[in-house]
Amino acid sequence: PFTAVYGLLPELLEMYRQTYPGVHLELRTGVAEQAIEQVLTGEIDLAIAALPDHHAPQLKFRSLARIPLVFIAPKQGVHSTPPMKDGVLDLAGTPLILPRSGLSRQRLDQWMKKHAVTPQIASEVSGNEAIIAMVRLGSGVGIVPRLVLEKSPFCHDVHIVANAPSLEPYEVGLCATQRSLSRPAAQAFWAMAAKH
Repeated sequence: PFTAVYGLLPELLEMYRQTYPGVHLELRTGVAEQAIEQVLTGEIDLAIAALPDHHAPQLKFRSLARIPLVFIAPKQGVHSTPPMKDGVLDLAGTPLILPRSGLSRQRLDQWMKKHAVTPQIASEVSGNEAIIAMVRLGSGVGIVPRLVLEKSPFCHDVHIVANAPSLEPYEVGLCATQRSLSRPAAQAFWAMAAKH
């Protein structure tokens, strides 16, 4: 995903380019789940993605960061102060802007099932930036990785909701397979990430 590139990789990419100036890097942005699938099928050598809770055994993972998931609300408007229940964000009484799929959706669904909460879903969208934009427009409360929020052009138009449910953070890292690591350029990048 694009956020990973400008949030986690600038120093690593620059160090790699300086050390291996002759290596051609092709950089793609997109959905993390698709990136992992592309690594597994051999379409790409490496990906930066959140480690799924369940993954293929051939997926190798080198952690780069732990990114907390945060609930956000607009700074102004009716949803700027979402309702609380027993001192915690009331997910059943709050219109939610949720990702259609992905790790944050899985973690939120697990939390809601465990706590017997039936959510009030206002919208399901693709991508974290879309969630931030919808929240900014006053459509409800959303959940996004903190790094995405920090790098968003709309970060000053929303705020992190205090006393929200605590969800397991993302473990974001470099993904590869043994096959892709047999390529010298991919192996060099993998090794450089270990030192970073």
